[in-house]
Amino acid sequence: MEPRRWQRLQEHFSSVLGITIRTVSLSRELLVSPSWPPGLVPEQTVQPLSIGEELEGLLPIHNPPQDISSLTTTLGVTYAVVPIRATSQSVVAYFVVGPMMVGPREDELQFHQRVGSTGADAQALWSLLLSLKLYTFSGLRSVLNLMEEVGTSLAQFAYQAKQLSFIVPATNRLDHAVASYYTERVLHSLLEAATISTHAEGGSVMVYDAKEDALRIQVAKGLEETIVIGARLKRGEGLAGLAAEERSILLVDANTQDARLKNRMTRKELCSSLVAPLIPDSAREPIGVLSLRTSNPQKRFTKEHIELLKRLLDIAGVALSSLRTTGTASPIA
Repeated sequence: MEPRRWQRLQEHFSSVLGITIRTVSLSRELLVSPSWPPGLVPEQTVQPLSIGEELEGLLPIHNPPQDISSLTTTLGVTYAVVPIRATSQSVVAYFVVGPMMVGPREDELQFHQRVGSTGADAQALWSLLLSLKLYTFSGLRSVLNLMEEVGTSLAQFAYQAKQLSFIVPATNRLDHAVASYYTERVLHSLLEAATISTHAEGGSVMVYDAKEDALRIQVAKGLEETIVIGARLKRGEGLAGLAAEERSILLVDANTQDARLKNRMTRKELCSSLVAPLIPDSAREPIGVLSLRTSNPQKRFTKEHIELLKRLLDIAGVALSSLRTTGTASPIA
């Protein structure tokens, strides 16, 4: 990929996740400029947190990691590396994600006593740590898994598209097939990350089929095959159609009072549903809808799940925006 496009991808990730992100080579060299989230000033962060020193432990030169890995410093700050693959066996670069906070924050008094005993300015460091993004362990894992799939898919797609252009100058059909393959990979990964992070029992991603002028299920988890094959929704139908029409995430459960939603709750055994439009980066129209469900009253979806889902959808949207330039997906409306 062109460095300018990769820089944009990285900056979008950083803004969405609220975390500093770098892309580095196997030898730890920066491949594009670091991306900083709003509110975090490099000059006030790099030296106090010794950013860069973590690479020695995260990315050993002679034995670089093949999978997502992380470390937490003595200050309690976490960093992670996410591999970007050229093939399933070949890592060509890494996202370095962090600094960030993961899990419950340390008690302030305990932190002051522990860090102050080293002679460091505990108050200044505490204020700095409060400015770092806080993630749960499961939420961060879901985000990193999706970043790995998106980064790898875009890198491989760009490489294959370039190779095809050398072999066959007119490659519209081939480009379409390659982009469709990577689009489905991203959608599978999005659904997997979303179900894990929200503890959903299952879900699906529906995409718009221009030939049928309807939404159909592209990927699913926990659904019978007959349902997957036969499900079709016309424009505006069902909760999925409404989410796409309003371009908003719908949280539906027993407490829902909105008549428009209650009238579309056809599966009474479900305790809670999340339905969200899938909108590629910078696109005006959704190209599909992600639906999650649970029948367990102890695992109802919450506003926190909506916020996490927004981040996952934004990450997937960046990838789909790049892939749909070949015309693999059409807008719903």
